[in-house]
Amino acid sequence: MRSAVLVESTDPSVRRPPENPPRNTALDGLRGIAIAMVVWHHFVELNLPPGRASWLGWLRAGTGLSWTGVDLFFTLSGFLIGGILIDHRILPHFTRVFYLRRATRILPLYFATLAIAALAVVLRLPGSYHMFPFWIYPLFLTNFAVGLTGTWDWLPLSVLWSLAVEEQFYLIAPWVAKAASHEMIPWILAGLALLAEAFRVALMLLYPNGQLMMHVLTPFRMDALVLGVLVAWAVRSKAACAFFDWLGGYWPVLLAGGIAILGGLDLLQPREGSRVMGAFGYLFIASFFALVVAVVARVRPASLVRCLEARPLVHLGRCSYFIYLWHGLLGQAVIRALGGAEFTLNSLSGVAIVAFAVALTWLLAAVSWRWFERPIVDWGHRYAY
Repeated sequence: MRSAVLVESTDPSVRRPPENPPRNTALDGLRGIAIAMVVWHHFVELNLPPGRASWLGWLRAGTGLSWTGVDLFFTLSGFLIGGILIDHRILPHFTRVFYLRRATRILPLYFATLAIAALAVVLRLPGSYHMFPFWIYPLFLTNFAVGLTGTWDWLPLSVLWSLAVEEQFYLIAPWVAKAASHEMIPWILAGLALLAEAFRVALMLLYPNGQLMMHVLTPFRMDALVLGVLVAWAVRSKAACAFFDWLGGYWPVLLAGGIAILGGLDLLQPREGSRVMGAFGYLFIASFFALVVAVVARVRPASLVRCLEARPLVHLGRCSYFIYLWHGLLGQAVIRALGGAEFTLNSLSGVAIVAFAVALTWLLAAVSWRWFERPIVDWGHRYAY
């Protein structure tokens, strides 16, 4: 096996990372927050009683943006995959190895999940009849099916739209990275982020009923991904050193201001694809999460990193792929089996049911990572760029 060798760029503005950089566990913790937001949205927020007649109703209203955990996943994916693309794009086996490694990380668990979902259809489990034609799922076209029909499918499979967005990004991004010069990368990325905003505004004007289309199709959601790649470029560029020096002094104010704006946005209770989100919400959320990733990846303030490197949060982040794919399939099945089809989270017994569903999903995620996912990923990493 050929050993991995990073070819040094002749561009003096490029800061090459070490050949085997240490893992930034704070980013795992950030991923743990992202999956916690998604699970909260599906297990807690959607099961709380509607209205604001009680504190439970206010809790539901106050966590109305928990679904944006998916946007945080997008930004983290853009940063991590973007870093791989920038570091290795000039190496001879770059494209082949990139797709191989992505396949070993994504496909085995993905197709195992589809197999279990197919079994649920055969057994006629509740809700499993509301699905798109099954060939859509292995081709990663779920987002197109949702966007073009304007409807969600069965919850365990409806979450696959975001994975389809990422796979479509992975399909195109390596070729753009190979073709672009280092100096052009930030301009291309900024242009794509603005283009996503322009697409959303155009859709609202030309097709006002395309809310789900706006929420799930890659051209309308690519700003979260490309801003993550932009951060990956910045942490590797000497040209951005002055910016990070400035960010090191002002990150608490910027994050606090961003959280305050998110709180104001939450008061509007915007749903996926709403006019508020299309006009400025998606772009602001993508920009805020890119700022968070930049702070964690480069500034690394001790207090913030210490929180993000808490062992349960890091472990949750490392198990997040299984949890994302299976929380709707397994966790929701537990909740419906123990709490009934009309389950409402308004009692201590309801809290216990949700806690058990989360614990069981997390436990199986740990088993999957240790005995199924990680060995396959390690095999894929035997192949060097």
